[in-house]
Amino acid sequence: MSDAVDRGKMAGANDRRSGRRPSIEDVAKLAGVSRQTVSNVLNGRKAYFSAQTHARVMAAMETLSYQPNRAAQTLRSRRSMQIGYHMSGEELDRVKGFTLSFLQALIKAAARRGYQILVFTHTDEDPLLVFNELIARGNVDALIISESQVDDPRVRLLANSGLPFVSFGRLAPDLPQQWVDIDNADGMIMLMDHLVGKGYGRFAYIGAEGEEYWKRERLQGFERGLDRHGLSTASGDIFQGSDDEIRQYVRRVLNRRRKPDAIVTGSDSIAAVVVNVCHSLGLRAGRDIAVTGFDGGAMGLITEPTITSVRIPLERVAGELIDRCQAEIDAGPTGRPGVVIPTEIFPGGSA
Repeated sequence: MSDAVDRGKMAGANDRRSGRRPSIEDVAKLAGVSRQTVSNVLNGRKAYFSAQTHARVMAAMETLSYQPNRAAQTLRSRRSMQIGYHMSGEELDRVKGFTLSFLQALIKAAARRGYQILVFTHTDEDPLLVFNELIARGNVDALIISESQVDDPRVRLLANSGLPFVSFGRLAPDLPQQWVDIDNADGMIMLMDHLVGKGYGRFAYIGAEGEEYWKRERLQGFERGLDRHGLSTASGDIFQGSDDEIRQYVRRVLNRRRKPDAIVTGSDSIAAVVVNVCHSLGLRAGRDIAVTGFDGGAMGLITEPTITSVRIPLERVAGELIDRCQAEIDAGPTGRPGVVIPTEIFPGGSA
């Protein structure tokens, strides 16, 4: 490698004279490895390179006087002590109570491990661009994604990059099963048992528009809960739409001569809309009609009355996400299966 080192020294000297800082590409070229291999060495992902490769990369860095954009402590540990969390542009535009509660739980869980959460988003049409940039910079030790699709292109990119990651939401069988999730259908069935046990017998269901799997599962759980008790809904008693469409639908339902006893919704934010419409019509949730949500977060606590809901134990979910990130950072791909966290009923005053 002596010729390569000599060329590297000359290139390094030329870069210093021109004011140009050596790049990770320069290191990769001198060491005769890929850019990703250099990134793996910088981030201490020992499963992805040999001792000989490590020595070549370190020698190339020394020859070029290459310094990653990190503090000295991070260089020694080869860790940034940061875990990235991706929020879509839509989530930032319409931050919901559940999102804030989840982010708060994630920050606390990370802090207990000595990590900080770096929240990032994308402004381009292609969200993978920002992921590629984060991977290239190496300024996070792992990534957490939510709002995941089962076959998520972000996960395919991360799996190929070697950067540790975990998803809040299930993943396709051919992807690494690095996920934490809840059983949406089971939670809704549990809620229906609760409502039927309290004497409610006529139901309507309202969910948000969209084809995300958790939205389908919550509706399926509602329908299975009805079947379990020998109940059914009338035509038009199941509705999915936007917030404005939901408001209009609720007004129509509540103006019927034969109203449902209970309106079951797919989220606390929808349940809050229903409670507000009830108030506008002179009705009180929990007295004139039951209203339920799904999340059990902060949103359901600020309504009057508070919302009976399927509670997602966010502290436990966040702790599991951070623990799985830590395991991947420490030991590389673990091959562990995904984990399902059970939900629970949060009894509020709305049902």
